[in-house]
Amino acid sequence: MPYQRATAIEIDSKMREDFRKRLKEYGVSAEATDPVLAVLFRTFAQQMENLYSDTGRIRLALLDELIAGLGIEPRKARPAQAVVRILGASSPVHVDAGAVLRSQTPTGERFNFSTDAPVTVSGAQIVMAAAYEKGLLRLLPGVEMPEPFLAARPALDPVKVNLGPNPALFLAVQPAGKEHLSGHSFYFDLTPDARPVQEALATETWCLAGPQGEFSGPGILRPRPANAGLRRLEWLLRTAGAANGEEEVQDKTPMLPPGFYAGRVFLLPAIAPERQFVCAVPRGLEAPLGRIFGREAQTLFAQPRAWFRIVFPRDIPPLHTAIGGVYLHAITASNVECFNQTIVFDKHGTAIPISREGGTDWQLVSPLSLIGENDTPYLEETVPSTNPLAGRYAIRNGRIEITPARWPDGRPQSLVNIRVWVSAGEAANQVGPGMITSLELRGGGALRVLNPTSAAGGTSSESYASAQERFAAALLSRDRVVTRADLFAVVRAFDRRIRDARISSIVERVGGALRRVERVTVSLAREDFTDPDLEAAYLRDELQELLEKRFLHDIGLSVRTEWVEP
Repeated sequence: MPYQRATAIEIDSKMREDFRKRLKEYGVSAEATDPVLAVLFRTFAQQMENLYSDTGRIRLALLDELIAGLGIEPRKARPAQAVVRILGASSPVHVDAGAVLRSQTPTGERFNFSTDAPVTVSGAQIVMAAAYEKGLLRLLPGVEMPEPFLAARPALDPVKVNLGPNPALFLAVQPAGKEHLSGHSFYFDLTPDARPVQEALATETWCLAGPQGEFSGPGILRPRPANAGLRRLEWLLRTAGAANGEEEVQDKTPMLPPGFYAGRVFLLPAIAPERQFVCAVPRGLEAPLGRIFGREAQTLFAQPRAWFRIVFPRDIPPLHTAIGGVYLHAITASNVECFNQTIVFDKHGTAIPISREGGTDWQLVSPLSLIGENDTPYLEETVPSTNPLAGRYAIRNGRIEITPARWPDGRPQSLVNIRVWVSAGEAANQVGPGMITSLELRGGGALRVLNPTSAAGGTSSESYASAQERFAAALLSRDRVVTRADLFAVVRAFDRRIRDARISSIVERVGGALRRVERVTVSLAREDFTDPDLEAAYLRDELQELLEKRFLHDIGLSVRTEWVEP
């Protein structure tokens, strides 16, 4: 609710009036105010006016401290995000996370972007994409098919075929040489009304067809959230000693929240030699592809390629209108840079501006590290530690407030090295399509970059109302499962393939004592899975693990699966 700020004159007048009333209560009548008291009243009134005018900043500072104390995502700027395609590589080239991209707007402003994840680019190409829904298979528009496929003049009308009850997307990719598609990426260009398709892409499984054209367990991939809203595909069946394509956490790029293009770029994991599957045509697609491409189909699809299938829920909107195109060698990039400075306390003080709110030309995204003279890291103000010599820091009102670390003899250290991630905020949203002009690689190279989309989603700071709402939601939920309704909701939301769930309480004897156990039975349909028995076992184990982390202590939990008719 808005409040009226009092001015120094109003505060001074009110204090004088209250002072006279108090004197009258003691029988003292004062027609004039003492000059010393008058100066005191005016000085105090001026200080009160300054305090009232700073109330908004104080409220933000208190909210920031509460958020930091509970480990909730802090209130900070959001960098603008763009999608870039990296072209011109005939043989595989690895582009690290944090690779710098240069851009220039029509007004002459220059902004730097950094890739959100590592990606491999090569001469691989999507040769065909098709959407299957309601018993019809049709080519997906917007896919850059090679010249031989276009010369065959494929039919654009849908072809009848029975590939199951669920809609699906089929992608045929021609790998570049023997390297297959390890570390490659896909970008889905979606129409503005394709939100259900985007949400489904974030969770639905992929499958790489086997050498005999079969879609089975060894080829199943599942998307997992990664930096800045990317989706990293993971193998369902992990090979011995494999890291499943997950890179070690490095400081090349900050861990960012989902950006504007979250859920549209997918990164393939490392593909071991025994999983570099290729086939001519997957089972069931020979006849419909023959009708679409005519007599040229046998020649066009004689060469083995990598075939992917993505299965969608039955109530999904039409795929052929929701997906405008699918592209290889695309990655998201965010407008972030690393600010690195050595602070000498005697010269710069202990309160250093690090965002526009504190007086700089940029916006703070996140702190990276504070390292003292003896190479020891500084700790956040709210992090517990038994080391009395450790340095501390806190971020308030656009400044980083530092408590210097101490030497073993108690003397304070004289300097600290600060590294923070900063952004131009909403200003970087001016970068339109085609304005990202160059890519900086360590070893050089002749790669070209093209941003088919505008940069978007950059914000200079989060408002008080938005941060307060997010803070309240986090306090209310805290991801705990308390009631049976909570348990049922978590189970149903875990995977869209769970048709129903039953929860019953039983008591069992464990070690001579009685223990309460919640038995959860989830209903599944075999047609929703590529490899039903294998995937159901993984679903059961992962659901059990999730519930045990969020369930109350001293209450056992048992998860079972059952098959039902669709």
